Amino acid sequence: MTAEQTSIVEGIRERLRARGLAGYVAFTPSNLFYVTGFRSYFVSEWWRMHGTVLAFVPAESELPVTLVLGDFEEKTARESAPDLHLSTYRLWVDLSMASELATPALSPTRQRPEQWDDGELDVRVADALRSLRMDSGRVATDLPHLNVATWERLQRTAPDVEWLDFTPEMYEQRLVKQEWEIARLRSAVELSERGMVGAMELARTGMTASDIRSAYQIAVASAAIGDPRYAGYTDNWVLPTVGGTTSASYGSTAKALSRGDLVKFDCGTTVGGYRSDGGRTFAFGEPSSEARRLHDVLAEAQRRAREELRPGARIGDAFTAAMSYVRSAGFPTFNRGHVGHSVGIDTFHEEPPFIGPDCEVRAQAGMVFAVEVPTYTPDVGAIMIEDLIVIRESGPELLHSLPHELIAVPARRGPVAQAGDSGGGAPLVGQATQGASPD
Repeated sequence: MTAEQTSIVEGIRERLRARGLAGYVAFTPSNLFYVTGFRSYFVSEWWRMHGTVLAFVPAESELPVTLVLGDFEEKTARESAPDLHLSTYRLWVDLSMASELATPALSPTRQRPEQWDDGELDVRVADALRSLRMDSGRVATDLPHLNVATWERLQRTAPDVEWLDFTPEMYEQRLVKQEWEIARLRSAVELSERGMVGAMELARTGMTASDIRSAYQIAVASAAIGDPRYAGYTDNWVLPTVGGTTSASYGSTAKALSRGDLVKFDCGTTVGGYRSDGGRTFAFGEPSSEARRLHDVLAEAQRRAREELRPGARIGDAFTAAMSYVRSAGFPTFNRGHVGHSVGIDTFHEEPPFIGPDCEVRAQAGMVFAVEVPTYTPDVGAIMIEDLIVIRESGPELLHSLPHELIAVPARRGPVAQAGDSGGGAPLVGQATQGASPD
């Protein structure tokens, strides 16, 4: 294992030993990746494959971390994690060389399964548990997130085990990031900002939220192609809104973009397995005075929340600072459950703890939080100002670089220019695109 991965595994083993547990079985796509350094495409992208890849971490340091997975992903797993012990079973895909397929003497020994063979997977799981001395006593797993098939498999293959939940311990360890994790989040943030800027360069009168989503995806992909900074880019997500249509649903076409509308981005990208979260609000032409006033209040509230997040501070106090300011600044009924959260490797990017009123977690250097104080007001439009920050000994470090002011861009009409023609980046926001004419 790399030094970084060894540090992660040893941290998990210390927590296991502290609770008197024989080991841990990682089930969720996030924890599988965190434990092994291998991001399985199957379980990350196809929910029906959940439980077909499992990682086994014994509490005893002399025993190896073992990954059970289908043979189709064996090669990529070895490339990502060359020191892991792999135990594979057959999937439906034929992996023979073309020359082997053309050789009559090399007839297949047995038919591949339609997808996978549950009996074969049971054998691999049972063997891993037994060889790692995790087939009896108390063993941890991602208990609330197991599907029924995996729960039954664990009970079937290790009937003498008492299964316990390890979810809080895993999130607690993942909460404090190493510098290489922060570097991946920084790259993901940078790419997402290029997506927002590029999308607004493409924005034209008449576009819907669905069109803005597509423009963001085009801009992200255009920036990522051939750029070594984003070599680990795999996917993006974006929840855009246009004007008074504040729903986050896919394919929203209820409102066409027009002069004065707000365009809100809540978005991120995944680079090297780490998924960013952040956002900004743009005005398509000159916004209303009400929009500017509300945006300014929210931006100041978000700044106050960020500044509260210093080593030793109670996380919940950032919520109080933000909410108190908004309510005292002319919006006394503003009501929201949290103003941010940890981030990292969950595909649902909001990880605990949340910056809510009752959060007693104390901030530590190395924690990364998304800090947001948004509104979803149909009369003014949705407003989002969200940053990723790293808690440092000297105070919060911003990973996002776009300005916090309401960003006004020309209300353009006419043909859409090529994404990224002007190169992306915060200084380009608001500049006219050649060939477009304002309304």
